Amino acid sequence: MRGRFSVLKELNVSLAMIEDVVMLRFAKQVILTSLAVVFALTFVSCDDKMFESEGDCEVTHIVRFRYDLNLKWADAFPSEVNSVNLYVFDSNGVFVKEYLGRGEDLTSPDYCITLDLPVGDYKFVAWCGLENDGVEMKSFTVPQPVAGVTMIEELTCALNTKRAALRSSEDDTIEYSDERLNFLYHGYMEVSIVDDHDGQTFEHVMYLTKNTNHVRIILQELTGDGMDKNDYEFTIEDTNGFMEYNNELRGSSVVTYKPWNQDSDELGVGKDEAETGLQYVRGVYADLTLGRMMASHKNDMMLTIRNTKTQKVIARVPILQYALLSKDYYEEAYKHKMVNDQEFLDREDEYVLTFFLKGGEWEKSVILIHSWRVVLHDYDLGA
Repeated sequence: MRGRFSVLKELNVSLAMIEDVVMLRFAKQVILTSLAVVFALTFVSCDDKMFESEGDCEVTHIVRFRYDLNLKWADAFPSEVNSVNLYVFDSNGVFVKEYLGRGEDLTSPDYCITLDLPVGDYKFVAWCGLENDGVEMKSFTVPQPVAGVTMIEELTCALNTKRAALRSSEDDTIEYSDERLNFLYHGYMEVSIVDDHDGQTFEHVMYLTKNTNHVRIILQELTGDGMDKNDYEFTIEDTNGFMEYNNELRGSSVVTYKPWNQDSDELGVGKDEAETGLQYVRGVYADLTLGRMMASHKNDMMLTIRNTKTQKVIARVPILQYALLSKDYYEEAYKHKMVNDQEFLDREDEYVLTFFLKGGEWEKSVILIHSWRVVLHDYDLGA
């Protein structure tokens, strides 16, 4: 009897152990099944109705704009750019749609454009500043593209010019601009739109190049003789009035830029003339706005200063060569080495050149570029 009882007891223990093992395996199976359900639900499309209350978890693509191609190496987009025209083309270069940005919205550091494009590869072109006056395209014109029709090569940007007779001749005319042009900026990039339904936000940055430049030309008469603003004519000529979608210049007719502001002044030297014998420095200055400056045009963009009384040319110089003389100063001052001349011309958008006259003739030995004195006999500028 004792032997049978011992055997039964051991058998009961074994059965209990087997039962525990079975329950443990069942519990593990339940856990694994539950985890599988959780993972399956996690990867259900965000379009499933059961997730409508959880908010939108679709992938988002946004475009931000940055203008730091300047001599401060800092983003000036919020403070300078007042309008955005963003054109979208498909991978074959066919126009898809346009996005617009205007006014105060652009002053926010968080400004961006949210894209609503199907999955695919796209080419983006930005022309910014076309409507900086908030009313119409005043300084430049971009043709309105047609979806499914317009090719990217057709998205050009043209300077709005005028035509007039060339001095006394009625037969010959010139194409000219005498306006204070709206600031114009260009950008281009290629973007792939993906959709992986994980709620991720993709940020694409459009880097801009400024295409307009302010040039101030100053004449100073060293003899102290009076200068009448109407006695001088300032013009700058170049073939830079027509830009491609990629911001390259297309060969066009010569554009003659004329001042939108011209005046004369005494520059304040010699306030105590009676005691010191110093004379006032008298001068004439002119402000012009030009289209994009290209290093490849540095022998072609010509500044001409003419005496309108005598019709004598006082100076005719390749202005870009003179402007580039200040490149080294900026590299030293800001501790940034620029890749080439074109980078400098794209970063700088304000130029002040001072020419000195003596008895109405240009003193060619020295000029001022911004506030720097440049001795010209160190350079071969072809003047």
